[in-house]
Amino acid sequence: MASKRQEKWNNMARIALTLVIGALGGFIFALFRIPLHWMLGPAAALLLVGRFWKGALYWPVGIRNAALIPIGYTLGASMTAGTLVEMGRQLPVMLLATVLILLFSFLVSCLVARWTKIPLRSVVTGSIPGGLSQMLVLGEELDGVDATIVTFFQVMRLMGVVFLVPLIALSPFFSGGAEAGTGAESGQEAHWSVGLVWLYVIVTVAGAIIGRRIKLPTAYLLGPIIGTAALVMAGVPAPPLPAPLLDIAQIAMGAYLGVMLKPARIAEKGRAVLAAMATGLALILFSMASAFVLTVLHGVPYLTAFIALAPGGMDQMGILAREAHADLAVVTSYQMFRIFFILLVVPPVLKKWFAARWFRSIERWVMPSASIQKKGL
Repeated sequence: MASKRQEKWNNMARIALTLVIGALGGFIFALFRIPLHWMLGPAAALLLVGRFWKGALYWPVGIRNAALIPIGYTLGASMTAGTLVEMGRQLPVMLLATVLILLFSFLVSCLVARWTKIPLRSVVTGSIPGGLSQMLVLGEELDGVDATIVTFFQVMRLMGVVFLVPLIALSPFFSGGAEAGTGAESGQEAHWSVGLVWLYVIVTVAGAIIGRRIKLPTAYLLGPIIGTAALVMAGVPAPPLPAPLLDIAQIAMGAYLGVMLKPARIAEKGRAVLAAMATGLALILFSMASAFVLTVLHGVPYLTAFIALAPGGMDQMGILAREAHADLAVVTSYQMFRIFFILLVVPPVLKKWFAARWFRSIERWVMPSASIQKKGL
């Protein structure tokens, strides 16, 4: 009993230490006016400290999940009936953009596998721009896929997106001025009341719990999004959340990323590191090019289009969209569509591809017979 109590106090002390270091990182990034400082600062600080102070940091996933709820509310508040109509109009473009980035990632994976001699199916699975946890589970389920390689490539992609995309999107070149219309103006003039606070607390928390029960992907984000959007479309006002609350949510997200990402623990260095970095960068550049097409087809502002198509998680891209004054509804729609498409369509498709004769032919071209059995990094 005493040992459990001691362990509990030790964990609380580690959480407090992690919070202090993360907040300090956010303040330092804020001083240097680095974009998205309340998320990137904690992530960078904890990544650095974690390399030299092993075992001292701790950040439970429960805190990250709680931080997703206010972010989900903010994204859901941007969804209106007009947004749904626009989503329906842009559905073919959403599908096309998702399929194209998946095909592009497959092409890049073939080149990377041939260069590094890492098994093709492992590189393909590791390069898919889906949710990190979902892709790791998929890597464990597919035959002939090395989960370590999948983890390494997914972590490197996530690191590239988390640190590089905000710097690009919030640079003067892309965001010389704030975009008009964030998709949430409908709630800007509304004010909070005690009843409204309790209503949204109950709906967003219930949405997260129900989403988890029905195995909704990223349940603590999508559940509140759906619940909030339903109330907004029913005519309930959705006032903006206080800025300090969203800052705290960003710190919690950044702390989780900084503690979770441990690329040095995963594998050897060398070609695999360069290949994973090149894959993530190629996906970002492809998203930048695709954003021009979306701008031409539907008149979506380029900054909004880029964030909507960026190969990151919907939570990070949602925070970035808010900071960049992009259209939250468009970003949420495209990111949500890609998540569901990848989670529902990609796994069975990959299983069929990996069993197909044409895929094995590509594997033989990518990896000569002398090294076809080589695994790991």
